[in-house]
Amino acid sequence: MEEHEHKLVAPPDFELPPLDELLDGLGHGAVEQIEQEATYFDTPDLRLSRAGASLRYRSDDGWTVKIPRSQQGDAFERTEVSFQGERGLPPAPATELVRVWARTAPLGVVARIRTQRTRVELCDDAGHVLGEIDDDQVTGTAMHQQPVAFHEIEVETSEAAPAKAVDRLVHRIRKAGAGSGPAMPKITRALGPDAQAPPDLSPPRSVRTDATVEQLVRAVITDSVLRLTEHDPAIRLDAGAEAVHQARVATRRLRSDLRTFRPVLDPSWSEPLRVELRWLGGALGKVRDADVLLGLLEAKCGALDPASQDPARELLDRLAAMRERDREELLDALRSDRYATLLDRLVAATRSPRFRDHARRRRAAKVVGRLIRPPWKRVRKGVRRLSDDPEDAQLHEVRKRAKQARYALEAVSPVTGKRAARAAKRLADLQDVLGDHQDAVVAARWLHDAAVDSEQAETAYVAGVLAGSFHEDRRRLRREWAGTWRRAQRAHHRI
Repeated sequence: MEEHEHKLVAPPDFELPPLDELLDGLGHGAVEQIEQEATYFDTPDLRLSRAGASLRYRSDDGWTVKIPRSQQGDAFERTEVSFQGERGLPPAPATELVRVWARTAPLGVVARIRTQRTRVELCDDAGHVLGEIDDDQVTGTAMHQQPVAFHEIEVETSEAAPAKAVDRLVHRIRKAGAGSGPAMPKITRALGPDAQAPPDLSPPRSVRTDATVEQLVRAVITDSVLRLTEHDPAIRLDAGAEAVHQARVATRRLRSDLRTFRPVLDPSWSEPLRVELRWLGGALGKVRDADVLLGLLEAKCGALDPASQDPARELLDRLAAMRERDREELLDALRSDRYATLLDRLVAATRSPRFRDHARRRRAAKVVGRLIRPPWKRVRKGVRRLSDDPEDAQLHEVRKRAKQARYALEAVSPVTGKRAARAAKRLADLQDVLGDHQDAVVAARWLHDAAVDSEQAETAYVAGVLAGSFHEDRRRLRREWAGTWRRAQRAHHRI
């Protein structure tokens, strides 16, 4: 469930204005008095709280994980996920969902919070609940902290709530005297300054053109590690193909960047990290490839005649079952100690990557030229080796080399300027064309195998029809790729 919250600190004696005055533009339903007791779990150094996440058991709604999305002022956007389970130790699915923040650190009780809540339902004209106002008197005890007490007003709404009406509501509560202190979750306020410290991962600062090698490398690594960790929860929740795609991009880019900066990095540190990233990328890649193939087949199947829809559905179901098996393997990888250890190493890499000799203090602009030449040369050499009618595997190899060269150019563009970024864009165009070509090759091959394995003549026939369509795509893309390569060459010559 997506949660939109405004949290406003209120004086101890604060009272909400009369509801008819307060809720102009929104109706209200039941008004309830509720007593809640919540137990929060975190690591000893409060990794969840510092990242804006939480894992709790509460007397009225059981186990909940809150996943941070964004915060602007007193407004929070979080994803709330509930789990079955009795009071005591957190259920395994809940601890797995917060693994990306906890990593290898143990989880334990860090706070107990009691809330006396007055809840006012917010409704539309038809009586549908759009959210609630919670007037909370809170007391709590947290590790290493004195007992705390505070008064908080929380406005929680769904996406269906009219934004302007919610803004007016929050404004009226503020005008009545709430909102004098900084907004933060209850657990953060109860835990005190330690929970308000920066998270283990924060967006990197902008890289200046006079940046050192260390500043550039740290920014590049941090950007990809953030991308990986931000999409980890959505992968576990199976919340769409994009999360797997972004996590796979993050692992590939990290491996590529560690290779690009290999001349300045300590190989005893960077190469083992690349090995582990390759393992993770392999698990992500199987699911991502299945997602791509499913999307391609669904688009093609939609254009088939009605008589072919049932056999087409059989093919899609077979592919979906394969995807589900690959997803279970991916989840096994994400639940493993190996993955948690890799996350620890990646977080450490954002803080203190290891370099050769004194490379870290050199100006990046004086070093990057020799870093981007090798990947470009590998692309050029791969293209020159092609015959007039290259094999599919050879074009796929050119695509992989183009991607590595593109990542190298994007990594150094903060200190090299717009020309490197433009050249990277042209390589991305080449990568896209050759990627579509490879997708068509893989789809045709999978359909051929499905036709051979099928015991139903109708299914085998439809698989053959679809394979023929992908073969046409393959031939078209073979005519296009050379033009994108020439444009990439011209852009690179301008660097």
